[in-house]
Amino acid sequence: MTIRGAVIVMLVAVLCASPSARLAAQDPALVEALAPLLRAQDRKAFDQELFETASLHPEAVVRRSVALAIGRIGDRQGSAILLRMLDDRDSTVVIEVMFALGLLRDTTTVDPIIRRLKSTDSLSNGAVAEAATALIRLGTPTARNFVESVLKSSIELSRTRRQAFIPNAVLDAWRFGANMPADAILPFVSDTSNDLRWRALYSLGRARAPVGGKVILRAATEPQPILREAAVKALVRRMADSAALPLASVRGALLRGFDDERPGVRINALGAAASFADSSYAARTASLLGDPDQNVRVAAATALGEMKSPASAIALAAAFDKKGASWALRRASLAALARLDTAAFAPRAAGWLGSPDLRDRLSALAAWGSINSADPAVFRTALTDPDATVQSAALAAWQSAAPRGDSSVASAARARLTSTSAELRAGAAEALRATATLADLDPLLAAWRLSASEGDPNARLAVFRTLRELARRNPEVMTRLEEPTRRSFLSRPGDALVRREAELNWPAVAAQWGPASPLETGRSLEDYRGIVRTLMLAKVNPHVTIELDGYGTIDIELLAHDSPLTVANFLRLVDRHYFDGIRWHRVVPNFVVQTGDPSGTGNGGPGWVIRDEINRRRYDVPVVGMALSGPDTGGSQWFINLSAQPHLDGGYTIFGQVSGSYAPLYRIVQGDLIRTIHR
Repeated sequence: MTIRGAVIVMLVAVLCASPSARLAAQDPALVEALAPLLRAQDRKAFDQELFETASLHPEAVVRRSVALAIGRIGDRQGSAILLRMLDDRDSTVVIEVMFALGLLRDTTTVDPIIRRLKSTDSLSNGAVAEAATALIRLGTPTARNFVESVLKSSIELSRTRRQAFIPNAVLDAWRFGANMPADAILPFVSDTSNDLRWRALYSLGRARAPVGGKVILRAATEPQPILREAAVKALVRRMADSAALPLASVRGALLRGFDDERPGVRINALGAAASFADSSYAARTASLLGDPDQNVRVAAATALGEMKSPASAIALAAAFDKKGASWALRRASLAALARLDTAAFAPRAAGWLGSPDLRDRLSALAAWGSINSADPAVFRTALTDPDATVQSAALAAWQSAAPRGDSSVASAARARLTSTSAELRAGAAEALRATATLADLDPLLAAWRLSASEGDPNARLAVFRTLRELARRNPEVMTRLEEPTRRSFLSRPGDALVRREAELNWPAVAAQWGPASPLETGRSLEDYRGIVRTLMLAKVNPHVTIELDGYGTIDIELLAHDSPLTVANFLRLVDRHYFDGIRWHRVVPNFVVQTGDPSGTGNGGPGWVIRDEINRRRYDVPVVGMALSGPDTGGSQWFINLSAQPHLDGGYTIFGQVSGSYAPLYRIVQGDLIRTIHR
C-alpha cells in the first residue's frame, strides 16, 4: 500500500466513531476526507485508490461525494466502484449512485441496474426513480425494453417500485428518440394525476410522436393551465403533419391559446403558430403586440417574422416606431421585419447601426445577416467600427448573408486573423472555417500563438477548429505541422478545453498533446478544504438578492451542497460586484432569462472556465443554471428558467433556486438592468 493509501485508511479508522456528531461539528478529519474528492472532481482526474478507499467511508456524505465525483469525471473505470456501491447501507448513497451511473454512460451497467431493481431487498423510492432516468440515459435496447415493460406493467416489479419508477420514466422517455415507447406513454395522458398527465404530454410532444397527436390536440382545452401550456407548445407543424391532424382543428386550438388567460399559454401558442408560416395567423398575432404582458408582445413580434403577410410588416414597423416601446420589443420587431420587408427594415436598421448603444449595433447586424445576399457595404462599414465586438459580429453576419462562393468575407477575415483583439481573431477564424486553404496555415498558426497567453479560450478554440477543418480537407496539413517552423503547435497547450476538443475531433493532434485531463485548476488542497468547510458542510445554504431596475428583488438560495464549486465561483463574482449594473442580455419568453456578461452581448466572461457539477436537481420550478458553450465552459453567465424545461435536466449545472415570490422574474424583458446582486 502507498503512503497516501495508508493515511486514508487511518482516516477511515479515526472517523468510525459518532458520525452524526462529527458532521455537525465539521470535524477536521471529515474535511480531510471530502477535500481530495472535490479536488479530483475539479481536476477531472480519476483516482482509483482514493475512490476505492473513500467508498468505504463510514460517513454517507463522503460516499455520496465519491459517487458524484465518479459520475462527473466520466471515466468508466469507475463503473465497478459504483456497481459495488449499489448495495450501500444508506439509501441516500444509492440514490446518488444511480444518478452517477446515468452520467457515466457505461452501457455495461444496464443489466446490474435492472437486477438491482428486480431484487427483493430494500430500495428507496428515490433510488428507483433515479434508476429510471439512468436507464433512459444509457439508452440501450435492453434498457428501452425494460422501461416499456414497467410502463405497461408487463414485467415483475413490485407495485411500490413501479409507482416510484413511472414518473421519471414518463418524463424522460423522449430521450430514447425514435425508439421512445410512445404507446406505453399514451395512457398516462388520461391518468388521474395531473402531474403524470403533464409529464406524458411533455414527452410525447418533445419526441413529436405521431401517436400522441390527437391526445395533445384534445389537451389544448384542458382546464389545468399547465396541461394547456404543454399541449399548445407541441402543436407545431411537424407534429401536425406527422400525426395527420386536421389543420383547422390545430388552428382553432392555437387561436384559443392566443386568448388564454395564462401568458405562458399565449407565448407557446404563438411559437407553435409561427412554425406553420401561415399568413392567416398574422392579424390575430399582430393584435398581441399590445398584450398586457411584455414578453407576450415580444413573442408576437418574433412570430410575425414567420408569417409572410404585408400586414405583418406594417404591424412590426409600427411596433418598432412606437414611442415608449421596450428595447426587447423593438429588437424582436427589427429582426422579424428583416425577414419580411427589406425596404421597411433598412432605414430602421441604419439608425441602429449608427447608435452609440453597442446592443443596437449588434442587433442590427444580426438582422442584416438573416437577409440572403444583403448589401455587403453594410458589413464593410461595420468592419470600421471602433469596437472589436461589432467587427466580429459583422464578419459572422456577412458570412451568413453572402451568396455561396462569395470570397469577399474570407478576404476580410484573413485581414483580421492577427488582430490584437481575441474576440475579433475568434470571429475571423470562424469566418474562415469552411474556406481556409493551405495558404492560411501560417496566419492561423500566428493567431494561435497570439491566443496562447489569454485566459479566455474562445479565440484558441476558434482557430483550432478552423485548423482541424483545413486538415480534414487537406491531409498535407499534418505533414506541414511536423516541420520545425510550425512544430510548436504540437506542443501540449495549457488550455484543457482545447485539449479535449482534440481528443474528440482531431486524434492525430491529441496523440501529440496527450490526454486532456487531469486539469490544472490553480487551487491548492487548502482551497478545497475551505470550500468543504464553508459550503459543503454548512448547515444553511447562502442566499443572494438580485435587485432589479424597477421590478423589485429576487431572492436566490444557492445550493452549496449540490454544487459547491459553482457556488464558490458565483459568490466570488458577487463579492467583486461583477454583476452590478449589467443587463439580462438574453430573454426567451416562457423559457429563460440569462445574464452574467458585463458587455451585454452574450459573448463575455470572467476570463476563466469552471467544471460542470451536474446534479439531481431538475428544471421544474425556477432554478438557477450555468450557461455553457459546451461541457465545462461555465464562467459568469447564468440563467433562470421561466417554466419547466426537462430537456435541460442533467445538461447544465443547477446551483440555485428562486425562493419567495416569482412575480418579479416574469416581468423581466431582454435588456433590463440588474442594479446589484449582494449576499
